[in-house]
Amino acid sequence: MAVPPRPAATVVLVRPAEAGWETYLLRRSAQSPVLADLWVFPGGTLRADDLVSEAERLFGHGSPDRGRALLSRESSGPPPAPIESLAYFAAAAREVFEEAGVVLGGSLAHPSIEALADLRAAVERGRAFHEVAAELGATPGLDDLVYYAHWITPEALPQRFDTRFFLARMPADQEASPSPYEMAEGIWTTVETALERAKSRDLPLHFATLNHLRRLAPYKTIEELFDFARTKPVPPVIPNTREQDGRIVPYLPSELEGVW
Repeated sequence: MAVPPRPAATVVLVRPAEAGWETYLLRRSAQSPVLADLWVFPGGTLRADDLVSEAERLFGHGSPDRGRALLSRESSGPPPAPIESLAYFAAAAREVFEEAGVVLGGSLAHPSIEALADLRAAVERGRAFHEVAAELGATPGLDDLVYYAHWITPEALPQRFDTRFFLARMPADQEASPSPYEMAEGIWTTVETALERAKSRDLPLHFATLNHLRRLAPYKTIEELFDFARTKPVPPVIPNTREQDGRIVPYLPSELEGVW
């Protein structure tokens, strides 16, 4: 029997670069129970505090309904309840803070490096992110997270996720840094460099990360990238699987290449 997929959110964090734009990748700890030693985008599963009504404080009055409307772009429809839709945005903002140390929308409090590290650790230990965001004076908006893809892990794999992908701009006045608890390191890289390093096996990318980099590669400027993300169709993507060297591995069927 297939394991039910766990709801999750992933963020492709981008910033301007000489070559157009670059993205932030994290290498998960070799001891991690999930995707150990692989390079991934910031992201993770939804928590209980993402699903509570207080999470509306992150994005303002009426944000559950607007969040549901933004997720309605996909052909299979959004989650049934507005607060469930908003939870994906809340989880995305929380995971970027936890795993990359970035406060979307900026912070009015301007905490010291040590204070920010303490708050980040508190969220990783389970403190509700909406409480920490209020303490920081953070003002994230739903428009800071552009929803563009929905991927579901194949049934044949033991760890499954039902993941909404978002695109977000790196705030100009902040520095990204990897979580000292979950990640081994973090880098800013262009798509071209990441794909070249992956091909030479110098940068072991998770299957979904690799395919998202390939899908975003044709867009050479940040403006083109965000225009694409805002307007593309959002079909749910469930990769196929096959056996290879005694392992079950995912792959994208040819009919999905370049159209999801």
